[in-house]
Amino acid sequence: MAFCGGQAYGPIAFSSDGSLIYFGAPNQQGTLDLWSRAVHGGGIDQLTHFTRDTYAPSAASGGLILFKQQDYRTFVASAPADGGPTTPLTVFQSETPSFSPDGRYLGITYGNWRRIVDDFRYPDIAQDAGIISLTGKLPAREPTQIVQASNSEDQSLCWSPNGKWIVFHSHKDQSDDLWMKPADGSKEAWLITHFGRGAETGWPRWSGDGKTILIDSRRKGEVPVRSVVYIIEVNQETGETQSEKELLLQDFAEDVTHTEWSPDGRSILFQAIRFPGQQGFYRVPREGGHVTRLYSFTSEQRVPGFGVSPDGKWIVFVQPAVDGWMQVYRVSMSGRDVEQLTFDPSHKTQPASSPDGKMLAFTVWTYDAHFWLLRC
Repeated sequence: MAFCGGQAYGPIAFSSDGSLIYFGAPNQQGTLDLWSRAVHGGGIDQLTHFTRDTYAPSAASGGLILFKQQDYRTFVASAPADGGPTTPLTVFQSETPSFSPDGRYLGITYGNWRRIVDDFRYPDIAQDAGIISLTGKLPAREPTQIVQASNSEDQSLCWSPNGKWIVFHSHKDQSDDLWMKPADGSKEAWLITHFGRGAETGWPRWSGDGKTILIDSRRKGEVPVRSVVYIIEVNQETGETQSEKELLLQDFAEDVTHTEWSPDGRSILFQAIRFPGQQGFYRVPREGGHVTRLYSFTSEQRVPGFGVSPDGKWIVFVQPAVDGWMQVYRVSMSGRDVEQLTFDPSHKTQPASSPDGKMLAFTVWTYDAHFWLLRC
């Protein structure tokens, strides 16, 4: 059913007398609301006015309609690196924090996560890449600077160590790749990898010496599908890059979900899924080769990301606490010492360590489904 330039979305329902049809369809903000129309045609009536998706109606006698509303919310927060209270850094929909080299700014992904058109062009979603200032008024109500805001997913930016360049993940121009642009915005972004649509390319990380960008992405043509580690040689003075090259992970066949540099730059740390619900942290030399397992844990969160303390002593990560909340933890590089760092009743993901080692930034998220009754 065509509607307002879009489509009816999800299940539909008919009134008990068969005269009306109820359906979810786009409102002017690009999210779903509930609408009705006579079965034999005619005008349409908007029945709900929510800011989040409303869909899946079912009708009962007496004019009652039961429907579902999706409510997914995120914001970026911080906590002391040694553990402590959670403090919001943003009050708008945002995630994937990353620190600037001087620690004064935080790169974020922001947006409403929802455009109806994106459902028909998945994996695009309504996300853009931006920056907030950590020296300004916090929590921030909007980005301090917009880095990239295309009609496709833009997310997870990372600075070069000299602060001249920003690299980010995007689906711009039918890609699923990394793009680069000057940090001062003086030039449009350009494509630096060629993994292509459906690669599930991850979040870039730049080596401390400025010579290499690290990323995980799916290996083309492999069954079963899994992600591996790639490196991209780069000149951080000019922004010139070489083609991506797969890093050899000797005798390793698990699905890589995130990569980070060790602070000394001699090795690469990565997270991988061993099998559903089982995850681990691993280390491999910068040039590739033998993989060492550092720590294993249980979590259903597929791509939570992790951070590394600047002194190289700790991996900061997320796992379920005994009370069921996804909390921030840290584990020593030996894998023997594990400490819980956050304790408030909220789910966390995507932790990052500040350059001075004093602060952690992470995403706080909630996902709820509400059921409503409407009498027409």
